[in-house]
Amino acid sequence: MATSSSSAMATTTKLRDEALSAAERLEDEASSLRSTNTERSQQLEEEAALLKSTVAAQERVRAAAALDKERAQADTLEQQAAALRDRLRTEHPDDDADPEDDDVHSASSEAAAIAHLHTQAAAVQNIKNLIPIVLDLQSSNYSKWRGYVLLILGRFALKDHVLSDDSRPYDPAWSRMDCVVLSWLFNTISADLLDVIHEHDGLTARTAWLGIEQQFLNNRESRAMLLDAEFRTLCQGALSIDDYCRKMKSMADALADLGEPIQDRTLVLNVLRGLNERFQFMSQLVTRQRPFPSFADVRADLRLAELNMGTPSASPSALVAAPSIRPPTSSSLAPPRHHQVGFQAGPRDGLPSNSRRDGRSE
Repeated sequence: MATSSSSAMATTTKLRDEALSAAERLEDEASSLRSTNTERSQQLEEEAALLKSTVAAQERVRAAAALDKERAQADTLEQQAAALRDRLRTEHPDDDADPEDDDVHSASSEAAAIAHLHTQAAAVQNIKNLIPIVLDLQSSNYSKWRGYVLLILGRFALKDHVLSDDSRPYDPAWSRMDCVVLSWLFNTISADLLDVIHEHDGLTARTAWLGIEQQFLNNRESRAMLLDAEFRTLCQGALSIDDYCRKMKSMADALADLGEPIQDRTLVLNVLRGLNERFQFMSQLVTRQRPFPSFADVRADLRLAELNMGTPSASPSALVAAPSIRPPTSSSLAPPRHHQVGFQAGPRDGLPSNSRRDGRSE
Protein backbone atom coordinates (compact mmCIF):
# COMPACT_ATOMS: atom_id res chain seq x y z
CA MET A 1 0.00 0.00 0.00
CA ALA A 2 2.89 2.35 0.83
CA THR A 3 4.59 1.47 -2.49
CA SER A 4 1.45 2.24 -4.46
CA SER A 5 1.01 5.55 -2.62
CA SER A 6 4.63 6.50 -3.33
CA SER A 7 4.22 5.56 -6.96
CA ALA A 8 1.05 7.59 -7.27
CA MET A 9 2.65 10.63 -5.69
CA ALA A 10 5.71 10.28 -7.95
CA THR A 11 3.43 10.08 -10.99
CA THR A 12 1.52 13.13 -9.82
CA THR A 13 4.74 15.05 -9.28
CA LYS A 14 6.03 14.07 -12.70
CA LEU A 15 2.79 15.13 -14.37
CA ARG A 16 2.88 18.40 -12.51
CA ASP A 17 6.44 19.12 -13.58
CA GLU A 18 5.66 18.25 -17.17
CA ALA A 19 2.60 20.48 -17.16
CA LEU A 20 4.57 23.38 -15.72
CA SER A 21 7.31 22.89 -18.29
CA ALA A 22 4.78 22.82 -21.08
CA ALA A 23 3.12 25.94 -19.74
CA GLU A 24 6.44 27.75 -19.61
CA ARG A 25 7.23 26.73 -23.17
CA LEU A 26 3.85 27.93 -24.35
CA GLU A 27 4.30 31.25 -22.58
CA ASP A 28 7.72 31.71 -24.22
CA GLU A 29 6.26 30.88 -27.58
CA ALA A 30 3.38 33.25 -27.00
CA SER A 31 5.79 36.04 -26.13
CA SER A 32 7.79 35.50 -29.32
CA LEU A 33 4.71 35.40 -31.54
CA ARG A 34 2.80 38.22 -29.86
CA SER A 35 4.15 40.85 -32.28
CA THR A 36 3.33 38.80 -35.39
CA ASN A 37 0.30 36.74 -34.53
CA THR A 38 -1.90 38.24 -31.78
CA GLU A 39 -4.69 35.70 -32.10
CA ARG A 40 -2.33 32.71 -31.84
CA SER A 41 -0.62 34.32 -28.87
CA GLN A 42 -3.93 34.77 -27.04
CA GLN A 43 -4.83 31.15 -27.70
CA LEU A 44 -1.51 29.97 -26.33
CA GLU A 45 -1.96 32.11 -23.22
CA GLU A 46 -5.39 30.58 -22.63
CA GLU A 47 -3.92 27.10 -22.99
CA ALA A 48 -1.15 27.99 -20.53
CA ALA A 49 -3.73 29.32 -18.04
CA LEU A 50 -5.72 26.11 -18.46
CA LEU A 51 -2.62 24.03 -17.76
CA LYS A 52 -1.92 26.09 -14.62
CA SER A 53 -5.49 25.59 -13.44
CA THR A 54 -5.05 21.87 -13.99
CA VAL A 55 -1.88 21.87 -11.91
CA ALA A 56 -3.65 23.80 -9.12
CA ALA A 57 -6.53 21.33 -9.18
CA GLN A 58 -4.07 18.45 -8.92
CA GLU A 59 -2.45 20.15 -5.92
CA ARG A 60 -5.82 20.51 -4.21
CA VAL A 61 -6.63 16.87 -4.88
CA ARG A 62 -3.27 15.83 -3.47
CA ALA A 63 -3.82 17.95 -0.33
CA ALA A 64 -7.27 16.45 0.15
CA ALA A 65 -5.84 12.97 -0.27
CA ALA A 66 -3.16 13.72 2.33
CA LEU A 67 -5.82 14.99 4.76
CA ASP A 68 -7.91 11.87 4.24
CA LYS A 69 -4.81 9.78 4.82
CA GLU A 70 -4.13 11.56 8.12
CA ARG A 71 -7.71 11.02 9.21
CA ALA A 72 -7.49 7.35 8.37
CA GLN A 73 -4.23 7.03 10.30
CA ALA A 74 -5.74 8.75 13.34
CA ASP A 75 -8.79 6.47 13.23
CA THR A 76 -6.55 3.43 12.91
CA LEU A 77 -4.43 4.50 15.89
CA GLU A 78 -7.53 5.08 17.96
CA GLN A 79 -8.95 1.67 17.05
CA GLN A 80 -5.64 0.00 17.84
CA ALA A 81 -5.46 1.73 21.21
CA ALA A 82 -9.02 0.67 22.04
CA ALA A 83 -8.30 -2.92 21.00
CA LEU A 84 -5.14 -2.90 23.11
CA ARG A 85 -7.01 -1.64 26.15
CA ASP A 86 -9.67 -4.32 25.74
CA ARG A 87 -7.06 -7.05 25.38
CA LEU A 88 -5.16 -5.90 28.45
CA ARG A 89 -8.38 -5.71 30.42
CA THR A 90 -9.18 -9.29 29.39
CA GLU A 91 -5.72 -10.68 30.07
CA HIS A 92 -5.25 -8.82 33.38
CA PRO A 93 -8.60 -8.51 35.11
CA ASP A 94 -6.93 -7.91 38.50
CA ASP A 95 -5.40 -4.69 39.69
CA ASP A 96 -1.82 -6.04 39.82
CA ALA A 97 -0.81 -4.70 36.43
CA ASP A 98 2.52 -2.98 36.02
CA PRO A 99 2.11 0.80 36.54
CA GLU A 100 4.74 1.53 33.92
CA ASP A 101 2.81 -0.45 31.30
CA ASP A 102 -0.34 1.40 32.24
CA ASP A 103 1.47 4.71 31.78
CA VAL A 104 2.74 3.65 28.36
CA HIS A 105 -0.67 2.53 27.20
CA SER A 106 -2.28 5.67 28.59
CA ALA A 107 0.27 7.87 26.83
CA SER A 108 -0.26 6.09 23.51
CA SER A 109 -4.01 6.37 23.85
CA GLU A 110 -3.75 10.07 24.70
CA ALA A 111 -1.48 10.68 21.72
CA ALA A 112 -3.94 8.96 19.42
CA ALA A 113 -6.82 11.01 20.82
CA ILE A 114 -4.89 14.27 20.38
CA ALA A 115 -3.96 13.34 16.81
CA HIS A 116 -7.64 12.71 16.07
CA LEU A 117 -8.62 16.07 17.61
CA HIS A 118 -5.97 17.88 15.56
CA THR A 119 -7.31 16.26 12.40
CA GLN A 120 -10.78 17.53 13.25
CA ALA A 121 -9.39 21.03 13.92
CA ALA A 122 -7.65 21.10 10.53
CA ALA A 123 -10.96 20.20 8.88
CA VAL A 124 -12.84 23.21 10.35
CA GLN A 125 -14.03 25.31 7.41
CA ASN A 126 -15.34 28.44 9.15
CA ILE A 127 -14.11 29.28 12.63
CA LYS A 128 -16.77 31.99 12.99
CA ASN A 129 -19.34 29.23 13.46
CA LEU A 130 -17.50 28.30 16.69
CA ILE A 131 -16.35 31.79 17.77
CA PRO A 132 -19.18 34.26 17.01
CA ILE A 133 -17.33 37.32 18.39
CA VAL A 134 -15.16 39.60 16.22
CA LEU A 135 -12.59 41.48 18.29
CA ASP A 136 -12.27 45.18 17.49
CA LEU A 137 -9.96 47.90 18.80
CA GLN A 138 -12.88 50.12 19.78
CA SER A 139 -14.90 47.43 21.54
CA SER A 140 -14.71 46.18 25.11
CA ASN A 141 -15.34 42.51 24.39
CA TYR A 142 -11.74 41.30 24.73
CA SER A 143 -12.62 39.20 27.77
CA LYS A 144 -15.45 37.43 25.96
CA TRP A 145 -13.35 36.92 22.83
CA ARG A 146 -10.48 35.49 24.86
CA GLY A 147 -12.82 33.14 26.69
CA TYR A 148 -14.36 31.87 23.44
CA VAL A 149 -10.97 31.31 21.81
CA LEU A 150 -9.52 29.44 24.80
CA LEU A 151 -12.66 27.32 24.99
CA ILE A 152 -12.36 26.21 21.35
CA LEU A 153 -8.60 25.70 21.61
CA GLY A 154 -9.11 23.55 24.68
CA ARG A 155 -11.71 21.53 22.83
CA PHE A 156 -9.11 20.60 20.17
CA ALA A 157 -6.12 20.36 22.58
CA LEU A 158 -4.42 23.43 21.08
CA LYS A 159 -4.12 25.78 24.08
CA ASP A 160 -0.34 25.39 24.21
CA HIS A 161 0.00 27.21 20.88
CA VAL A 162 -1.12 30.50 22.51
CA LEU A 163 -0.34 30.04 26.22
CA SER A 164 3.10 28.41 26.03
CA ASP A 165 6.41 29.81 24.80
CA ASP A 166 7.52 26.32 23.73
CA SER A 167 7.91 26.67 19.96
CA ARG A 168 8.71 23.71 17.68
CA PRO A 169 8.97 25.15 14.16
CA TYR A 170 10.92 22.14 12.89
CA ASP A 171 8.14 19.73 13.82
CA PRO A 172 5.85 19.49 10.74
CA ALA A 173 2.80 18.46 12.77
CA TRP A 174 3.29 21.29 15.26
CA SER A 175 3.85 23.86 12.50
CA ARG A 176 0.75 22.72 10.66
CA MET A 177 -1.48 23.06 13.73
CA ASP A 178 0.13 26.42 14.62
CA CYS A 179 -0.91 27.68 11.20
CA VAL A 180 -4.45 26.47 11.91
CA VAL A 181 -4.58 28.37 15.23
CA LEU A 182 -3.07 31.48 13.64
CA SER A 183 -5.70 31.45 10.89
CA TRP A 184 -8.42 31.18 13.55
CA LEU A 185 -7.04 34.25 15.34
CA PHE A 186 -6.84 36.24 12.10
CA ASN A 187 -10.43 35.37 11.16
CA THR A 188 -11.90 36.48 14.51
CA ILE A 189 -10.37 39.97 14.69
CA SER A 190 -11.13 43.12 12.72
CA ALA A 191 -9.09 44.26 9.72
CA ASP A 192 -7.67 47.24 11.66
CA LEU A 193 -6.44 45.03 14.48
CA LEU A 194 -4.99 42.56 11.97
CA ASP A 195 -2.96 45.35 10.35
CA VAL A 196 -1.52 46.27 13.74
CA ILE A 197 -0.31 42.80 14.78
CA HIS A 198 0.62 41.38 11.36
CA GLU A 199 3.93 43.15 10.92
CA HIS A 200 6.19 40.47 9.43
CA ASP A 201 6.23 36.96 8.00
CA GLY A 202 6.89 33.94 10.17
CA LEU A 203 4.38 35.07 12.79
CA THR A 204 3.37 32.32 15.19
CA ALA A 205 0.12 31.91 17.07
CA ARG A 206 1.86 32.75 20.35
CA THR A 207 3.32 36.03 19.10
CA ALA A 208 -0.03 37.01 17.55
CA TRP A 209 -1.79 36.20 20.84
CA LEU A 210 0.66 38.36 22.80
CA GLY A 211 0.32 41.18 20.25
CA ILE A 212 -3.47 41.19 20.63
CA GLU A 213 -3.15 41.08 24.41
CA GLN A 214 -0.80 44.05 24.36
CA GLN A 215 -3.27 46.15 22.39
CA PHE A 216 -5.93 45.73 25.09
CA LEU A 217 -3.85 45.44 28.28
CA ASN A 218 -1.06 47.94 27.61
CA ASN A 219 -0.94 50.96 29.98
CA ARG A 220 -3.40 49.11 32.17
CA GLU A 221 -3.04 51.43 35.17
CA SER A 222 -4.06 54.56 33.25
CA ARG A 223 -6.83 52.76 31.41
CA ALA A 224 -8.08 51.19 34.63
CA MET A 225 -8.21 54.59 36.34
CA LEU A 226 -10.27 56.14 33.53
CA LEU A 227 -12.55 53.15 33.18
CA ASP A 228 -13.13 52.93 36.93
CA ALA A 229 -14.16 56.59 37.04
CA GLU A 230 -16.60 56.00 34.20
CA PHE A 231 -17.92 52.88 35.93
CA ARG A 232 -18.54 54.70 39.21
CA THR A 233 -20.44 57.56 37.53
CA LEU A 234 -22.51 55.60 34.99
CA CYS A 235 -26.25 56.34 35.27
CA GLN A 236 -29.19 54.68 33.59
CA GLY A 237 -30.77 57.78 32.09
CA ALA A 238 -33.08 56.73 29.26
CA LEU A 239 -31.51 53.26 28.84
CA SER A 240 -33.61 50.16 29.29
CA ILE A 241 -32.80 47.79 32.13
CA ASP A 242 -31.21 45.28 29.74
CA ASP A 243 -28.99 47.89 28.06
CA TYR A 244 -28.05 49.50 31.37
CA CYS A 245 -27.11 46.22 33.08
CA ARG A 246 -25.30 44.98 29.98
CA LYS A 247 -23.18 48.13 29.83
CA MET A 248 -22.43 47.98 33.54
CA LYS A 249 -21.40 44.31 33.32
CA SER A 250 -19.24 44.98 30.26
CA MET A 251 -17.35 47.72 32.09
CA ALA A 252 -16.84 45.46 35.09
CA ASP A 253 -15.43 42.72 32.83
CA ALA A 254 -13.11 45.23 31.16
CA LEU A 255 -11.81 46.32 34.58
CA ALA A 256 -11.18 42.67 35.44
CA ASP A 257 -9.14 42.31 32.25
CA LEU A 258 -7.03 45.27 33.40
CA GLY A 259 -6.32 43.63 36.76
CA GLU A 260 -9.01 45.48 38.74
CA PRO A 261 -11.79 42.93 39.32
CA ILE A 262 -15.15 44.20 40.54
CA GLN A 263 -16.85 42.14 43.23
CA ASP A 264 -20.42 41.06 42.58
CA ARG A 265 -21.68 42.99 45.62
CA THR A 266 -19.96 46.17 44.39
CA LEU A 267 -21.46 45.68 40.95
CA VAL A 268 -24.97 45.37 42.43
CA LEU A 269 -24.54 48.49 44.56
CA ASN A 270 -23.27 50.46 41.59
CA VAL A 271 -26.24 49.33 39.48
CA LEU A 272 -28.65 50.46 42.20
CA ARG A 273 -26.86 53.80 42.55
CA GLY A 274 -27.28 54.66 38.87
CA LEU A 275 -30.96 53.79 38.50
CA ASN A 276 -33.23 56.56 37.30
CA GLU A 277 -36.20 57.92 39.27
CA ARG A 278 -38.58 55.25 37.99
CA PHE A 279 -36.61 52.48 39.70
CA GLN A 280 -35.45 54.23 42.86
CA PHE A 281 -37.91 52.21 44.94
CA MET A 282 -36.07 49.03 43.86
CA SER A 283 -32.89 50.32 45.48
CA GLN A 284 -34.56 50.38 48.89
CA LEU A 285 -36.08 46.94 48.41
CA VAL A 286 -32.88 45.26 47.23
CA THR A 287 -30.63 46.68 49.96
CA ARG A 288 -32.96 45.27 52.64
CA GLN A 289 -32.81 41.70 51.33
CA ARG A 290 -30.91 39.13 53.36
CA PRO A 291 -28.79 37.50 52.14
CA PHE A 292 -27.67 40.20 49.76
CA PRO A 293 -28.77 39.24 46.19
CA SER A 294 -26.41 38.59 43.29
CA PHE A 295 -26.15 40.66 40.14
CA ALA A 296 -28.13 38.08 38.15
CA ASP A 297 -30.97 38.15 40.71
CA VAL A 298 -31.07 41.95 40.80
CA ARG A 299 -31.13 42.18 37.02
CA ALA A 300 -34.05 39.72 36.91
CA ASP A 301 -35.96 41.75 39.55
CA LEU A 302 -35.36 44.99 37.63
CA ARG A 303 -36.58 43.39 34.42
CA LEU A 304 -39.76 42.27 36.16
CA ALA A 305 -40.31 45.77 37.55
CA GLU A 306 -39.82 47.24 34.08
CA LEU A 307 -42.38 44.84 32.62
CA ASN A 308 -44.87 45.70 35.35
CA MET A 309 -44.43 49.40 34.64
CA GLY A 310 -45.26 48.80 31.01
CA THR A 311 -48.53 46.97 31.88
CA PRO A 312 -51.62 49.29 31.98
CA SER A 313 -53.36 49.21 35.35
CA ALA A 314 -56.57 51.09 34.36
CA SER A 315 -58.88 51.20 31.37
CA PRO A 316 -58.51 54.05 28.85
CA SER A 317 -61.89 55.48 29.86
CA ALA A 318 -60.81 55.72 33.47
CA LEU A 319 -57.58 57.43 32.43
CA VAL A 320 -59.54 59.98 30.38
CA ALA A 321 -62.02 60.67 33.18
CA ALA A 322 -59.32 61.00 35.80
CA PRO A 323 -58.61 64.75 35.25
CA SER A 324 -62.33 65.66 35.76
CA ILE A 325 -62.35 64.34 39.32
CA ARG A 326 -62.23 67.22 41.78
CA PRO A 327 -59.59 67.00 44.47
CA PRO A 328 -60.84 66.53 48.02
CA THR A 329 -61.44 69.64 50.11
CA SER A 330 -59.80 70.34 53.40
CA SER A 331 -63.03 69.55 55.23
CA SER A 332 -63.25 66.10 53.70
CA LEU A 333 -59.68 65.37 54.77
CA ALA A 334 -60.43 66.30 58.43
CA PRO A 335 -60.46 63.30 60.78
CA PRO A 336 -63.93 62.22 62.01
CA ARG A 337 -65.03 63.22 65.49
CA HIS A 338 -65.24 60.46 68.04
CA HIS A 339 -68.38 60.19 70.20
CA GLN A 340 -67.76 60.62 73.87
CA VAL A 341 -69.63 58.70 76.53
CA GLY A 342 -71.71 61.78 77.51
CA PHE A 343 -72.41 62.92 73.94
CA GLN A 344 -76.02 64.05 73.40
CA ALA A 345 -77.51 62.84 70.13
CA GLY A 346 -79.87 64.85 68.03
CA PRO A 347 -83.51 64.08 67.42
CA ARG A 348 -82.70 62.12 64.24
CA ASP A 349 -81.02 59.49 66.37
CA GLY A 350 -84.44 58.60 67.79
CA LEU A 351 -83.41 59.47 71.32
CA PRO A 352 -84.28 62.41 73.56
CA SER A 353 -81.81 65.18 73.56
CA ASN A 354 -81.18 64.72 77.28
CA SER A 355 -80.69 60.96 77.06
CA ARG A 356 -77.34 59.26 77.66
CA ARG A 357 -75.50 57.01 75.20
CA ASP A 358 -76.50 53.95 77.20
CA GLY A 359 -80.24 54.84 76.92
CA ARG A 360 -80.77 56.00 80.47
CA SER A 361 -82.35 59.41 81.22
CA GLU A 362 -80.65 61.79 83.54
